Amino acid sequence: MKTFAKFGMLCLTGSIILSSCQKEDQPIITSEKDVVIHLSQEISKGGRIRNVEQQTADLKEKLLIEILELSKDEVFRQIVLEQSLKQSHGDYNVYVKDALGLYKGDATKIKTILGLNESIKSLNGGLEQIIFYPRAETIEEQTSQFKATPISLSAPVLVSKEIINKDYTSPGLRLSSARELTSNQQVTEEFAWSNDVWVVGDEENVSPQNQIPAEQLAKGGRYQGQPEYAGLIQVTDMGAIEPWVDGKFEFKIFIRNSSAGAVSERAFGSWARKNFQDQKWKDFGHFMGNWNTSTFGNWTYEKWIEEDGGASGSVTIALPPPSGQTGPTYSVTLPSHERDDDLGLATIQFTDSIDQVYNLSYCNIKRKN
Repeated sequence: MKTFAKFGMLCLTGSIILSSCQKEDQPIITSEKDVVIHLSQEISKGGRIRNVEQQTADLKEKLLIEILELSKDEVFRQIVLEQSLKQSHGDYNVYVKDALGLYKGDATKIKTILGLNESIKSLNGGLEQIIFYPRAETIEEQTSQFKATPISLSAPVLVSKEIINKDYTSPGLRLSSARELTSNQQVTEEFAWSNDVWVVGDEENVSPQNQIPAEQLAKGGRYQGQPEYAGLIQVTDMGAIEPWVDGKFEFKIFIRNSSAGAVSERAFGSWARKNFQDQKWKDFGHFMGNWNTSTFGNWTYEKWIEEDGGASGSVTIALPPPSGQTGPTYSVTLPSHERDDDLGLATIQFTDSIDQVYNLSYCNIKRKN
């Protein structure tokens, strides 16, 4: 959402797209000299600062100073750009602590900033401090168009989410030689979306669905920790799977994570054929878990069989990475019987639509949440 409150971070530039980067542009409103800015003093100016107690304001002022100093390092700027482009929280931003976790610079400065972040969290209800970089969206569009690698080249102007003027501008903050926040410009939304501006402040504490880009959610996209159910099957040829003379269907499912580790295994019992007539979907309501990519990985494997008995044995299957992904091919041995029908294997990626249908032998399967 391109509102001023979502301003954020740095105007990073893309390698071959720099002809469109307006690094020398000036905001609409400027003054002849720098004005020293103290967040705590803004409280008394009536409406310019949003519900921030003086203790919190003092801590946030110190945090802004530290981040401005750190922003001089192009390595840190590149980290902010790359992490903002990932939209891990649904917008072009990055947690301050996460950016520092990837930064291998001054250990003392990192410790200072992390300490300020934790102190602010203790006063604001546990909200993380973020760096929001609105121009990352423009960079993303341009790098995609020109197939360029986005590169950060220039140091940013900082904006505090807490200081908003009545005309929705905000002071563009820089650092003086005396390590004070100063400003000689009022940053507009338009300027922030096309120049090097980082917005620093509290994260937006929103529902999990709103922490992913809307276009992904609209396609039925998953989000981290979302409950996921398997066990949905549509039989497209009943006779090919189980002739009518053999009676009911006895389905069994095996689910493995991206590294072939067992997620779940379940036999669904004997079900009358009427439950599968006319290619209607049967939902066994099998809860497979809450899908976090840190535990299940970026994809899962789902294996179906229809049990018909016979001598006990086993079947060994290969679990390769999905098309377009890299990784090892695993070999897994599953229990089976000699007359079982192997219905096939589906590889289901975290980025797939939750509504996607996967074709197996004589049946289709899907997931739900």
